[in-house]
Amino acid sequence: MNHKIINKQPAAKDCFICGTENDASVKAEFYNLDDGRVICLFKAKDIHGGHPGILHGGVICSILDETAGRAMSVLSPGTTGALTMQLDTSFKAVVPTNLELMAVGWLEEVREKVYISRSEIFLPDGTVAAYCRGVYYRLKDPSKNDHYHKVYPQVQDRFEIDVPDTEGPWVTEMPEELKK
Repeated sequence: MNHKIINKQPAAKDCFICGTENDASVKAEFYNLDDGRVICLFKAKDIHGGHPGILHGGVICSILDETAGRAMSVLSPGTTGALTMQLDTSFKAVVPTNLELMAVGWLEEVREKVYISRSEIFLPDGTVAAYCRGVYYRLKDPSKNDHYHKVYPQVQDRFEIDVPDTEGPWVTEMPEELKK
């Protein structure tokens, strides 16, 4: 189903998944969709493989974690700070390197200090190759944390993209008691 991309999320300079200036980075790009989900577009290189032509499971976990973790920014633009508290991951199919792939993430539940979200990596034929459920601690203002990486804004793209269906429902607006 086609969905409109609302905006492109910022990327960090040194991040392993989205780092714009990290030679070892997957160079993933993240976009907010009109339906409240986030997508990650990536093409992992051979250096990210565990076996020739196969993406390493740790890299798969990192992509799923980053995608699920970024789901909060759809409801709260500019939110870039979260710490992973728990990540449950399952692998269903081999994920190849050197192939353009997509991960989709969405919020499942929002609480005062944590949120729960999910993400899935899709193969080009629509098969779910891996998925996760994560619990994240929300940082109030990540810019005040010296250890947190600085975020570098990128061009805001607006276009439509075909995104596979995911199990819902997902949270599409911030609960009133958490809007502050």
